[in-house]
Amino acid sequence: MFSNYFKTTWRYLLKDRQFTILNLVGLSTGMACTLLICLWISDEWQTDRFHKNDQRLFQVMINEKNAGVFSTTQGTGGVVGEIMQKQLPEVEYTVTTTPAAWFQQFSISWKDRTVGATGNLVGKDYFKMFSYPLLQGNKENVLADKNSVVISAQLARKLFNTIHNVIGRTLEWKWASLSRQCTVTGVFEDMPVHSTSRFDFVLSLDIWKDIMPVTLASTSTGPFNTYVMLRKGTDVQRFSEKLPALLKSQFKDSSSVMFMRKYADGYLYDKYENGVQAGGRISYLRLFSIIALFILVIACINFMNLSTAKASGRMKEIGVKKSLGAARRTLVFQFLGESLFMSIAALLIALLMVALLLPRFSEMTGKQLLPQWDIRFIAAVLGITLFTGLLAGSYPALYLSRFAPSVTLKGKFSNTGNTMWIRKGLVVFQFVVSVIFIIAVMVVYKQVQFVQSRNLGYNKDNIVYFEMEGRVGEKKEAFLADLKDLPGVVNASSIEQKIVLSSFLPTSNINWEGKNLDNQIRFYEMPVNYGLIETLGIQMAAGRAFSKDFSTDSTAVVLNEAAIKVMGLTDPVGKIINRGNTALHIIGVTKNFHFNSLHEEIRPFIFNLAPAQTLLIMARIQQGREQATLAGIQQLYKTFNPGYSFNYKFLDNDYQAQYASEKLVAQLSGYFAGLTIIISCLGLFGLAAFTAERRRKEIGIRKVLGATVGNVAVMLSKDFLQLILIAVCIAFPLAWWAAGEWLQSFAYHIHIGVSVFLAAGAATLGITLLTIGFQALKAGWTNPVKSLRSE
Repeated sequence: MFSNYFKTTWRYLLKDRQFTILNLVGLSTGMACTLLICLWISDEWQTDRFHKNDQRLFQVMINEKNAGVFSTTQGTGGVVGEIMQKQLPEVEYTVTTTPAAWFQQFSISWKDRTVGATGNLVGKDYFKMFSYPLLQGNKENVLADKNSVVISAQLARKLFNTIHNVIGRTLEWKWASLSRQCTVTGVFEDMPVHSTSRFDFVLSLDIWKDIMPVTLASTSTGPFNTYVMLRKGTDVQRFSEKLPALLKSQFKDSSSVMFMRKYADGYLYDKYENGVQAGGRISYLRLFSIIALFILVIACINFMNLSTAKASGRMKEIGVKKSLGAARRTLVFQFLGESLFMSIAALLIALLMVALLLPRFSEMTGKQLLPQWDIRFIAAVLGITLFTGLLAGSYPALYLSRFAPSVTLKGKFSNTGNTMWIRKGLVVFQFVVSVIFIIAVMVVYKQVQFVQSRNLGYNKDNIVYFEMEGRVGEKKEAFLADLKDLPGVVNASSIEQKIVLSSFLPTSNINWEGKNLDNQIRFYEMPVNYGLIETLGIQMAAGRAFSKDFSTDSTAVVLNEAAIKVMGLTDPVGKIINRGNTALHIIGVTKNFHFNSLHEEIRPFIFNLAPAQTLLIMARIQQGREQATLAGIQQLYKTFNPGYSFNYKFLDNDYQAQYASEKLVAQLSGYFAGLTIIISCLGLFGLAAFTAERRRKEIGIRKVLGATVGNVAVMLSKDFLQLILIAVCIAFPLAWWAAGEWLQSFAYHIHIGVSVFLAAGAATLGITLLTIGFQALKAGWTNPVKSLRSE
């Protein structure tokens, strides 16, 4: 029986090659898109989930109440983990780390060899909690000594040309003006691709306690990250209920709420609104899951439409089989078998397409995407194939098998009525999705362009920055003087951290006359050097920037307009504010500038003059002379600072990095929207060809009676254009709502104008005319003698 089904299917597909090719192209394209999206989603989902103790790993988070609204932070005090381990028996290990963004680059030296490397400072139980396998050393005591260092296999090869027998060797690390000697106590495998932690070595956090002991004060909030591993069998809900009491009793903090977030969830679920989890990257995974489903459904709709449209050609076959005793179930299995056969053939083509497209897709997403032929991936591929085959063949199978043989054999079958409405409805659905995709791509593109072109309140272009190390940190003023004298350097200064994507946390320790003490307003504060405001091109709204002409500027601050607004000050220049017990006088107010992304409103910001606390050099270089100027800066750095590697970055790149997700969404949406339209048009092309063939004799008669090619083309195109107009009318309000929801994630965004909808509608109609126009004109050009010869 199966052999007979296969032969029937094969003959039928070969008989109508156009039908077969259109369906194969549509189905394989849809399946290839779905597989690519599935690979990307799977890769994203695996991020940070490779740890052996994944289900027991959590990060401590804090909701702080500011002006009646909760703001969520992962910044904790330095002793939070230590107190939790002492006070809560459910805690097996805690680890406190410095934020990775603190340290741009270390210089690591062994004998006469110096390399640049990224590092971090972590608690002693780090390798007990996290699954970074040690190739050398014992995780029980690898960070027991404060002078310990554990390095990656890659760094070991750079320094020693081997990963073997390196334990006990003494290295020297340098960062900013700090340097220490340390002993190699372990070598770990290079970071897995699915790890958000990326570093070449780790030092013991105990060394930081020696360097900056004040930062480990007993406060609930602070600059550190705290991670917890709970004991097996711990009820996480019950454990979380203990945290408010701990916060109140140990830190005297009743205005904040401490809670636990699964460590692996930090990558996908990183957005909070008023203390409640509100999405993050997971939103884009859901979005593309829906896109993948729609693409696959649209490809299946093509199969349904073409199969039901060509039903009249198979009515006699069905009638004969039913007359000979074939049950309806048998015919359903036959037609479903045909669609599954098509689905399997499309899968083979789709896998070839994926293999060809995967390198480019990986480059686009910035990932190393490779199919992992494990049971989950094979199950996903088979599931997509089965879903496609059954969905595509379900309606044709049920539809074709329901007719009585008396109807089909007498030729009374009519391809109209409910069938026509269903087919038209499916065409409308296809183009509703296509139009929504077109509008979505246009809105995302316009928002990205808006982000690129918006006046940020400072000039981000041609600003290069690098860390001060060695003599540069010790003699920063001399270095800055030499740097400013270099040809191509417009201006230069220093700052504590990057102005964009910085890791500093806001402080609430700011008071002023008339402040409402119940309103804990947080200010972002940045220590800077003379000339930093001018180097960044930040405009003054009132007063002046810091100047060496005024010796009193050591106790001066410059605020932004947002800070003045929340403080409710009028004529702020000259007034006094207090940071703790220190009185500071306001000498200037800058115009608002975007130091955070456009997703957020501009926050209160304070510049304070503290050259000794600055860690980064920022220099504006002349446009058009970037390469020569950078070469000069590098030479100066090496001359001034022998033994240190020169590593620089551009401020503009940091700004662009804030919108990497939006750019990826824009790019992927553009490609998938284009493919959705192509798949929809393939089905429309097939339906137009079938319609022209079905009405061949009618067209012949009309031409004999004087109809022109144009008349015939309009007659055949009219019905399809009506369907597209209906689709456009349905899609516009849905697209407007969806785009508006997405734009709400930006505090500053474009307004969706009528031009977007007009352009999308015109594009859709134009594509439709091109798709069906060929078939319409071809029918109009056909000699009526050929059409009527059989009459």
